[in-house]
Amino acid sequence: MLAPPPTPEMNPCDGLHTLPLYLGGERESLPVDCGPNAVLTATQSRTQSATVTLTDYRRSLRNPNFVPQAVRMALIIGSLVFSMNHGKALLQNEMNRDRWLSAAFSFVTPYLVSIYGQTQCQNRQRVLND
Repeated sequence: MLAPPPTPEMNPCDGLHTLPLYLGGERESLPVDCGPNAVLTATQSRTQSATVTLTDYRRSLRNPNFVPQAVRMALIIGSLVFSMNHGKALLQNEMNRDRWLSAAFSFVTPYLVSIYGQTQCQNRQRVLND
């Protein structure tokens, strides 16, 4: 029977040891010993959470600082998704009510995801500055 591959908790030096840096961890939280028995320490976890609450998200949907970026993302990503999913139907004049509703979601979804990402980034910055 094959052994399961090592997880970052088992061996943080298998190429994933820089992941905490990308996720906002400090360099000091990385293990010094990168041997086979190295384990991630509890100092990598934050005492405060940068979680986006529903209230934060609702407030951010109309944040004038977030809207321009979200609209750009919706237009770029939404256009790509729309053309992949509905381009042929549009060119062949086969768009019906259900397809147009689905097409609208091609633009709404990237907008909502962009707002969420910007809200999460703002919350992380707030946690780091506190």
